[in-house]
Amino acid sequence: MRPEIENNRRFWDEATAIHARGNVYGIEDFKAGKCQLHRVEVEEMGDVRGLSLLHLQCHFGLDTLSWARRGARVTGVDLSPSAIALAQEISRETGVPGDFVCSNLYDLPEVLDAKERFDVVFTSYGALCWLPELEPWAKLIAHYLRPGGFFYVVDAHPTATIFPIDSDMPVAGTFRPFIPYFLDPKGIAWPPEPDYADDGAMHTVGSHDWHHPLGEIVNVLIGAGLTLEWLHEFPYCAWKVVAGCEVVEGFSDSPAYYGRPASEPSLPLMFSLRARKPASSALDPTTIDSARA
Repeated sequence: MRPEIENNRRFWDEATAIHARGNVYGIEDFKAGKCQLHRVEVEEMGDVRGLSLLHLQCHFGLDTLSWARRGARVTGVDLSPSAIALAQEISRETGVPGDFVCSNLYDLPEVLDAKERFDVVFTSYGALCWLPELEPWAKLIAHYLRPGGFFYVVDAHPTATIFPIDSDMPVAGTFRPFIPYFLDPKGIAWPPEPDYADDGAMHTVGSHDWHHPLGEIVNVLIGAGLTLEWLHEFPYCAWKVVAGCEVVEGFSDSPAYYGRPASEPSLPLMFSLRARKPASSALDPTTIDSARA
């Protein structure tokens, strides 16, 4: 395992302990029956009843188990042992069924049966930036999809994430690009900072991430043999992805979305896409390699 990924594993173990406190991350809301999914993915994914769903980078499974409440048979994957243990605990306590696997994503075939196939592979919200390489990620998605199944992702738009967030503004000085748009294979090392879900909790471990352009995301999926069905862009996101965001949409049955003030030019803040594995596609499960990053 790359040292940056091992460092991120420690970061997410620490984040899990922070997010497990009270209702910081919506755990109590979920236990009370509230769905943790946002409007966009619910509308775009459609009816998942009876479908098998593999959730990559699931943290401690609130979204995973929300899909289970909507009728899917779910398996969640995350690299943090603490997160997976908490996901299993929440599943047991609520009676919402779900399987959870602890694995660095690139080593998943060593942990999750390489012959397993799913109707849907899903990932969302702050996931792609933790991956140093997307080509092996796309190959894993294609491998674990059954022929005719689809991959769905919703995440921050890569254009948005080059701009500063509120806490960056004292350093950035003004609202302008803050990091390069195109991928630097070395990524960016960030020092320990307040937690994104609880700014009163300070991390003792820094993190390391990588910025992937939208074209790269699309092209690696096509290169893995998937057919792009659509790509959508939105002027809002599930969190304050750039400085100066405010609530632009909120419903009692869906978490809020945040966007730029109406007085400011709009920016693409979030994207979603769906790509399908051709029904005639076949891949010998013995050919999949674990792509160690």
